[in-house]
Amino acid sequence: MPQKQVNVLIVDDRPENLLAMSSTLQSPEYRIVTAGSGEEALRCVLQEEFALILMDVQMPGLNGFETVQMIKSRERSRQIPVIFVTALSHAPEHILRGYEAGAIDFIFKPLQPAALQHKVEQFVKMYLDRMQLEEQKELISQRTEELEKAHRQLLLTTQELRRAEAMARVIGETAVNSFLTVDHRGSILAANPAVERMFGFKPEELSGLPVWRLLPDTEPLFGKGTAGIDESDIGVTTEKAAVRRDLSIFPAELQIGVACIGEQSIYVCAVHDITERKLQYMRLERAVEKRTQELREANMQLSREMLERSRISEELQTSYDRINCIVESITDAFYALDFEWNVLYMNGSGEKRLGVSLKEALGKSMLHFIPLEKEYCYALISKAIREQTSVQEEFYSLVTNSWIEARVFPWPQGVTLYIQDTTERRQMEKRMRDSQERFYKIFKASPSLMAIQSLADQSYLDANESWLRHSGYSFKQLLSGKADLKITVEPSEHGLHLVPYGFGDAVTDVKISYVTCSGEVRTGLMSTEIIESPEDPCVLTVITDITDRVELEREIARLDRLHMIGEMAAGIAHEIRNPMTTVRGFLQLMRTNKSTPPEEIIDVMVEELNRANGIITEFLALAKNKTTDRKRNHLNEIIEAIHPLIQAEAILSGKSLKLDLKPCPELELDEKEIRQMILNLALNGLEAMEAGGSLGIATSWDGTEVVLEISDEGAGMEPEVQDKLGTPFFTTKEQGTGLGLAVCFSIASRHQARLTWQTGPEGTVFNVRFSAGK
Repeated sequence: MPQKQVNVLIVDDRPENLLAMSSTLQSPEYRIVTAGSGEEALRCVLQEEFALILMDVQMPGLNGFETVQMIKSRERSRQIPVIFVTALSHAPEHILRGYEAGAIDFIFKPLQPAALQHKVEQFVKMYLDRMQLEEQKELISQRTEELEKAHRQLLLTTQELRRAEAMARVIGETAVNSFLTVDHRGSILAANPAVERMFGFKPEELSGLPVWRLLPDTEPLFGKGTAGIDESDIGVTTEKAAVRRDLSIFPAELQIGVACIGEQSIYVCAVHDITERKLQYMRLERAVEKRTQELREANMQLSREMLERSRISEELQTSYDRINCIVESITDAFYALDFEWNVLYMNGSGEKRLGVSLKEALGKSMLHFIPLEKEYCYALISKAIREQTSVQEEFYSLVTNSWIEARVFPWPQGVTLYIQDTTERRQMEKRMRDSQERFYKIFKASPSLMAIQSLADQSYLDANESWLRHSGYSFKQLLSGKADLKITVEPSEHGLHLVPYGFGDAVTDVKISYVTCSGEVRTGLMSTEIIESPEDPCVLTVITDITDRVELEREIARLDRLHMIGEMAAGIAHEIRNPMTTVRGFLQLMRTNKSTPPEEIIDVMVEELNRANGIITEFLALAKNKTTDRKRNHLNEIIEAIHPLIQAEAILSGKSLKLDLKPCPELELDEKEIRQMILNLALNGLEAMEAGGSLGIATSWDGTEVVLEISDEGAGMEPEVQDKLGTPFFTTKEQGTGLGLAVCFSIASRHQARLTWQTGPEGTVFNVRFSAGK
């Protein structure tokens, strides 16, 4: 008998893939069935049995993972092996998801035809083996029924055998059994011919022998002398052990009858050899026991199969309920129609759309409920039935005054019809188009320079009017790749580092300079954003041109410097005018008196001139902008060199000095300027404290910066003082010039260091932070 073809289902939304795999797997041993979507695959599984399913992963609607999960949830299709055929990532989490869904293997595109053929061939063989096992299981079930029938027949035979045995016993007592005539003492008086066959003795040889020679168990019965045998033992059939002439023992049944001859009781012992019956009973018991065991095992197997069938039935019902629940839960209107377009089934959404219940519509033509749309539906359904393929079309429904999308799928009993309301989707698409138009208008009209470039090759995809206007390039030049703004990231405010930037990096408000088509260098703040896109990832670049603002800031800074110069000039004039007034007054006095002034007056004039010269010297130290003479030096060595001078000043004023110098790397330092800065800060700290206070000088290194810390135990600084700290000629001392801290700030700036402070009621701490990388 030729072997029946088995079915192999191939699921892929691309017809060319279905054709390629169908051609590769063409074989007379199995039939190839194709499905173009997950929904169509589910319908095929509901209608036919398959030995194997080759499932694509990425499909519209239900993807491969979801389709396999629904197939595996149905009891009848749970055992169908599924192989995923995919061109997606080989990532472990992707493959693990496939196995969790129920797949047993993965095949990655591009396919190897030979490997695919061998793999499908093996799964088809496994399916055929499973079918053969199912047939053997059914055969075993039939054999079990036959055995049960034989068992019942055996029971009837056993009953008949017992009745026949009873009849044989009666007959045997008169013909076949041995009969021994015994007196009251147990001596054998006579025996029938059957004793020779049974015991091996001739009847005459037994005369006078005690009966217990043949039946040892009877000695107690006849050992009572003249009393004879008890009446309770008469007529009772008992089983005894009998002894033959050769002393071999066999089982026998004994029945004793009594007859009185005169006053003498004569006993007749009927002996029946039951050896064969015992053997039959033993064989029968073994056969019955074996059969009983077989029936017990068969019953247990049958019970297990019944339980399994019950479970399968429940799971199948659950699966049907689940599928029905899914169909009922979808928002699309769903209809199942026969070839006459009569309604076989509709879900709740379908009832709502037609305005009738399933009970009312069952068996009636679908066109009866949609008279205004007969032409559309007639064409769609006819095409699906004629071409046996799915058909889809979108049109405006006059029944519901809305846009709908109708999809028709053929099936063996007719067609299924899905109706989806697409009005909201169309409205969303329109809103999206409007939104895109608004965004494009904003993009084009933005005052900031905006351009979109390909992340792959940096080519320009689009640019707004501001970009074209500021850069001087035309849109054609941008697209041809001839435009290059030569964007350069400018240094940070401190001039120490550049902000790292490469094309494709996401940055925000980075100060850059760019070159226009005419060669003009302009300044801007640049921000970039990566726009992810499956087709062509791109970079959105936004530049806010701040060239005019920078020029304005430079002009404001220049005016600030002029204002400061004016204030400084006023301060210098004020500070120098006082000593000059004193010297002028003494000189006028000398001209009037025409005499040599006293020595103390000359000392006062010299002191005032020295004071004016010191003010000018400090101002020049503040204002000079020469290159510092920096060399590799240790900050701790400079502090130790001027330590005695600061120590002496502290002792003279009744204060103390504490040093805490930790190991620090060498720095590029101008030793004279650093000495002046440390002395200025230390003397300020000593002057801020009362007698008994302690001045601290410490150094440390945190791996990136060397920190000089000078702290005092004074009363701290008021907020208004802190606001003017470092301003030339601002001082809180009676004899101060207000240039000391200004010089410290200038020296720190020339060493690319930062001078900061913290102050409070417990004292003030000044920190100078040097970059160890310089």
